[in-house]
Order: sequence, then C-alpha cells, then structure tokens
Amino acid sequence: MNLHLWLVFLSGVFLSAILPGAGAIITLNHAFQRGWKKTLPLIAGQATALCLMVPMVALSAESLRASATAWLLLKSISVLWLLFAAYKTWHAPVIIDTYEVAVLTSTAQRFFCGFLTDITNAKALAFLVAALPVFLNPSQPLKPQIVIMTLTMVIVDTLMMALYALIAARLRPYFQSPTALKRQNQIFAGFLMFIAVSICFLENSN
Repeated sequence: MNLHLWLVFLSGVFLSAILPGAGAIITLNHAFQRGWKKTLPLIAGQATALCLMVPMVALSAESLRASATAWLLLKSISVLWLLFAAYKTWHAPVIIDTYEVAVLTSTAQRFFCGFLTDITNAKALAFLVAALPVFLNPSQPLKPQIVIMTLTMVIVDTLMMALYALIAARLRPYFQSPTALKRQNQIFAGFLMFIAVSICFLENSN
C-alpha cells in the first residue's frame, strides 16, 4: 500500500470513527458513570474486536457480500445485542460515591461488553465490506496490506474512543446527581435503541 492510498484510507477511517455509533455511545456512558480509567477495558474490548474483524472481512468480503443469509444473521445479532445493551443501560443502578463511582461491573465484563458491541456491529461491518476491497491490491502480498489496514483502524478507533472517554470524564462532576445519572442512562439507552432500529433498514452492499 503506497502512502497516497494509505492517506485516503486513513481519511475514511477517521471520518467513520468520529461519527457516533454504538461503540461511542457505550464508551461515553461508561466514562460518565465510572471515569475514563475504568472505561479502558471497554475500549480494549472494542480494539480486540476490530483486530479480528478487519482481517476476516478483508479475506472474505466477496462471500459476505454474496450471502444474504449471513448478512441477515449478522443484522439480527447486532440488533438483539443493542436492544439488550439499551435495556441494561436504561435499568442500570445509580450509585454515587463522592468522585469515584462504585464498580458496577468487573473489568472482564466491561471488556466483553466492548468486544461484543464491535464484533456484532452491522454498520461497522458494512463499512469494512464496502471499503476494504477498494484499497486491497490483489497483485501485491495481502498480508502486509491487511496488517497496515488493521493497525490503522485499531489505532484511530482506540484514540477516538479514549478521547470520548476523557471528555466525558471531564464533564462527569457536573452530572453526579441521581436524577442526572438516571436521565443520562435513559438518553444513552434511547440512542442505542435508535441505532438498533436503523440497522434493520441497513442494506447489504452487494
């Protein structure tokens, strides 16, 4: 992959990363509730999912485009997970502990939540299926190209999620009343439900 092509790919990845999706919504909510440090396992889970998704899609993009059944299955899993996450967020307990909010979930649970959110993200998959084949040059070795694409997406996405977490953590002291936290949970749950509904109308890129 030459520098010009990589810069074009980087621009697309950056634009995709800054648009708020399910990963950003869950990251923001966790950072508001628990601070940015306790949100890092969630971000690590999302990064791990991307590390798996990019090579898988790059190697099987044509098959995914051609299989309506696989696309429908992924959309169904994505919608069900987002609705479950919205339900859990809506009913999340509000616990106030001066500045350090009590641990509501373990590190492993936060990592798994981040991983599931990205690995089942139909919108992210649609972007990958549409974009990756455009930038892959079949006449050159695929492995180095896939490694470069994976590292680019993981680094950009991780930095953006960390930025979202830091911003939310900075604003956190202003949203620490039980009423504000409850309302915040309900707003973020609403966003997750909206994303779930929008995925239902997402078409395959074949």
